[in-house]
Amino acid sequence: MKPRKQILCLLLAPVWACAQDAPAPRPLTLQAFVAGTLKGNPEALAQRYNVTSAEAQVSINRLMPDPTLTTGVSSRELYGPSRPVNPTQVMVGLAWTLETGGKRGARVAVANEGAGKARADLETYLSDLRLAAENAFVDALRAQRILERKRKTLDGFREVARLNGIRFATGDIGGVELAQSRVEAQRFEGEVLGAQADLTAAQATLVQLLGDGKAAVVPAGDLDHAPVTIQADTVLARALLNRVDLVSARRGVQLAESQQRLAKANRWVDLGLSVGVNHTPPVYATGFDATGAVFPAPVTMSNSLSATLSIPLPFSRRQRGELIQAEASRAQARLEVQSMEQKTHADVASAVAQYEAAAGQLKTFRSGILQDMDRVLDGIQFSYRHGSATLLEFIEAQRTSNEVYLAYVDAQAGHAKALATLDRLSGTHLLLED
Repeated sequence: MKPRKQILCLLLAPVWACAQDAPAPRPLTLQAFVAGTLKGNPEALAQRYNVTSAEAQVSINRLMPDPTLTTGVSSRELYGPSRPVNPTQVMVGLAWTLETGGKRGARVAVANEGAGKARADLETYLSDLRLAAENAFVDALRAQRILERKRKTLDGFREVARLNGIRFATGDIGGVELAQSRVEAQRFEGEVLGAQADLTAAQATLVQLLGDGKAAVVPAGDLDHAPVTIQADTVLARALLNRVDLVSARRGVQLAESQQRLAKANRWVDLGLSVGVNHTPPVYATGFDATGAVFPAPVTMSNSLSATLSIPLPFSRRQRGELIQAEASRAQARLEVQSMEQKTHADVASAVAQYEAAAGQLKTFRSGILQDMDRVLDGIQFSYRHGSATLLEFIEAQRTSNEVYLAYVDAQAGHAKALATLDRLSGTHLLLED
């Protein structure tokens, strides 16, 4: 803030709170809004790290057991008189575990399937987020259109109240009719304020989905989406092939099967192999003992190689808990796929029926109802201004016209949402491409 503005804010702080100038609202189309949501939504960004973690697990599972290097003293004489005779022996050894049963390959397969499952889960989340973003955008457009319509209706009531004030001044109407027209205009001001609050809430939802915390979003576009021809069999075939949560469930079966193979591989015992070298330094005679023999007895240098193989006795393999758990997980995953496929049939039938109903309602409104309603309202307005219709008839016609237009906006929003639901099921983008 500028210094003068800061001083003004401090002086007027008890009256109102001073803040930075709000940034201008951003007009966004549906395509731009959905793309921005999928790219910048914080929860979507967090979900992507699940894929990163799962892909990193692949490299972890590729690791083989590390060898063990052993070195030290294998024999050192502690009794002083015997030290010259028994030199210190030094050993160096190397040991490692030999995995059997294809454990490493099974681990890598589990990690690869886990990464695929994580990617499928991410696609499921993004698909749900796309549907939520599309519905929120449609709700914001609907709130925007409702506010525009109610403002237009309010302008009509205000104009009638103004004209009635003139007519009352000339003695053409009485005070009751003037008061009633003013009351109706004031009553509708409350509906306009409510519609404004609904629009503000809808725009706040758009900002939350975008996740950038910037200025309010103004939805650009309209709800006038052309109806499309829907073939239930085609939608079902696409849904069974492309529905993201069904694809994720099938990846879950593959993951469970790879985990079962790993459980079987883990029942093989691992072999322990070790190789070592023992070094014995030479011993040289340094004198003679009491019998005249050389002392200590000379010993030549010695290097010996040792190798051992250890085989665990697999008594613990008598229990089959891991195999039972793995088999249960695989059976459960397969049942989930069957349940999801059955649910897909029901969801597609419901979505197609809802879309056809929404398209039928929209077609009804586009068959001429709106034009007829406009002609009726214009006629009532003309008749009222010329004294051929009562104020109550005018108010009723205005309310009916308003209700018809609001119902039309609801039909447009319902049609767009039904189309978004079909996109979610079949993996298409008809709403975004319209």
